[in-house]
Amino acid sequence: MNEVLRLLDRVLKKQGYSIKKHAEYNLLPLKEFEGYASQKKAYDSFSSNSNANSDNTDKLEICLRTCINDKRAKGKRSELTKVSLEEHLLKCINSLLISINKAKQNNVDVSLTIFDDRSEQSVIDKIKALCKKLECDWQIITTNKTGQGESLHEHFSSAKDKDALFYFCEDDYLHEPNAIYDMVNFYKKVYEQIGSHLLIHPQEHELIYSQYNYPSYILLGENRRWRTMSHMTHTFFTHSSVVKDYWKYFENTKYVGIKEKRHLGSEKKTTDRLFNHMPGFSPIPAVAIHLQTKDCLPPFYDWRALWEKTSNI
Repeated sequence: MNEVLRLLDRVLKKQGYSIKKHAEYNLLPLKEFEGYASQKKAYDSFSSNSNANSDNTDKLEICLRTCINDKRAKGKRSELTKVSLEEHLLKCINSLLISINKAKQNNVDVSLTIFDDRSEQSVIDKIKALCKKLECDWQIITTNKTGQGESLHEHFSSAKDKDALFYFCEDDYLHEPNAIYDMVNFYKKVYEQIGSHLLIHPQEHELIYSQYNYPSYILLGENRRWRTMSHMTHTFFTHSSVVKDYWKYFENTKYVGIKEKRHLGSEKKTTDRLFNHMPGFSPIPAVAIHLQTKDCLPPFYDWRALWEKTSNI
């Protein structure tokens, strides 16, 4: 803080106010806003009519990371749903499977790979029973190494040599029935029009209403609006070529969960850097809810209604 601001801060404190450094963005003046160019690009691109489309967007592969064992779930209950954590996570998984089937019924070529990190065998059996209802190909594999970062790194790495759309997801997201179809449909329409890949986070990140206040464009989609954004978790929808071309932003995800190095694997240090190269969008209302804690929930969304109407395991 420079000397002028220090003096102003002292004056304002007498009236109960304090000057604080903003985390990253400032809304005014908009014409001088550093982040405006990247946000504007997401909108202006729609008139480019690029013919650069060459990657396959007719195939979708979903990578779901699961870990439901005694260490994580035994004796624990969800603070949101009040059921056992095992039941909570299995119901979230089932919501994704329901959405996959809905997409399949709408002619989406989709498959599912579950990257499991040492779930209890009884839980694996329950997941297999759920997956038998799927109308598409699916498989469950045990990750090569245990740990949150290792499973993140492995499921991202699995996309590098593919040519398909990819949805990377965790086991604590509750999905709407139309979630997968809506993300596929929106992604393909944008890609066909602008010739650029993009990123979709299935719900608005809670931080964009607190720490990161920046202007966004709101686009009208088939079933909802879509907001341009530049923050997300490691759960997102994109194309495999993005993973291949920008692997340097994925490499350090292996450090997630490692106390000494977890800052290197944070979204800010890894996948959020993708927004420097392509537009990002979040649906309004959300298509999937991060059902972990109250702070993770998107604003003004009745997740309880979705929870109640989602089929039990």
